[in-house]
Amino acid sequence: MFAFLVRRLLSLIPVLALVLVIVFSLVRLIPGDPAVTLLGPGATDTQIAALRAQLNLDEPALLQLWHYVAGLAQGDMGVSLKSGQPVLDEVLLRLPATLEISIAAVLVAILVGTPIGVLSATRANSGFDHGVRILSLTGVSMPAFLLALLLQLVFATWLGWLPVSGRMSSYLFVDNVTGFALIDAWLSGEPGAVSSVLLHMILPVTVLAAFLAATLGRFVRATMLETLGEDYVRTARAKGLSRREVIYGHALRTSLLPAITVVGLKFAEMLGGAILTETIFSWPGIGRFMFEAIRNRDYPVIQGATLVFALLFMLTSLLVDVLYAVLDPRVRRKMK
Repeated sequence: MFAFLVRRLLSLIPVLALVLVIVFSLVRLIPGDPAVTLLGPGATDTQIAALRAQLNLDEPALLQLWHYVAGLAQGDMGVSLKSGQPVLDEVLLRLPATLEISIAAVLVAILVGTPIGVLSATRANSGFDHGVRILSLTGVSMPAFLLALLLQLVFATWLGWLPVSGRMSSYLFVDNVTGFALIDAWLSGEPGAVSSVLLHMILPVTVLAAFLAATLGRFVRATMLETLGEDYVRTARAKGLSRREVIYGHALRTSLLPAITVVGLKFAEMLGGAILTETIFSWPGIGRFMFEAIRNRDYPVIQGATLVFALLFMLTSLLVDVLYAVLDPRVRRKMK
C-alpha cells in the first residue's frame, strides 16, 4: 500500500506540470490586456507600457513561464494583479468556503440519492421507480445556473423563505477562526449565527447536490438491480434471511463499493464546477474568486486557482483508490 501511495503521489508531478503549461498558455489567449483592464479605458500608451513592464508582461512567454515555475518551486504562486496580495494567501483564504458547501452537498446527495436508488431498485418498474427515474433524468439534465436562478426566484424572491445570496446575515459579526462559516458561527456563540449560516447554505448546497444525488440514485439503482440477481443473494434468500437483511446486509454493501468512485469523482468535479454556483449566490469561495480573476485578466490568480483545483481533483481520486483498497481486499492485494 505504501509503495502504491508513493507511486501515485509521484505521478501527480508530471500531471500538474502539464496542467500548468496548458493553463499558462490558455490564459494568455483571453482577449484583452491586464494592464488596460487595471488602468481603465482612459489610460495612455505610456502608462500601459509602464504597468506592463512593472508586471513583467512585456517579457517573452517562455521567460514568464520560467519565472512562474521557479516561484512555484519556492511555494510562491505569484501576486494578484488586481489586489496585489499573494495568490496562495488569497486562495487559502477562500478555500474553506468552497469546501464547506461542497462537503455539505456531498453529504446531502448521499443521504438523498442512496436510499432513493435502493427503493427504486427494490420496486423496479413500479410507479415509484418511473417517477424516480424521471426526476433523476431531470436532475442530471438541468444546468446548474438555471436551477440556481429558479430556486432564487421561488424561495428567495416569491416566498421569501431563504436569503438570496451571501454567507451570513450582514448584521452578524463572527471571527474568521477556521474559515468554515458554520464552525466559526458555532464557536462564536453569537445568537442566531448558526441558523443564519444554515439558511444561507440551503440554496447553493441544493444546487450542487442535485446533480450528484440524481447521478448517485441512478447508479445505485443500476448496481442494486444487478446485485439482486447474483447467486449469493439468492442463496441468502434461500437460507431464510429477511428481505431487509438481504437488501441492506448483502446487496447494498456490494453495490456501494462502485458508488464510492462516483461520489469521489463528482466531488472533485463539484469543486471545479462551483464557479457558477458561487458567483450566482455571491458565495466567497475559490470559484467566485476565479470568475472575477478571469474578468479582470488576472493571470496569476487564474493559474494558481486552476492548479489548486487540479491538485484537489487528483488527491480526491487518490483517496477514492485508498478507500477501495480498505473496503475491498481484492483491490488491496492488487496494490501490493
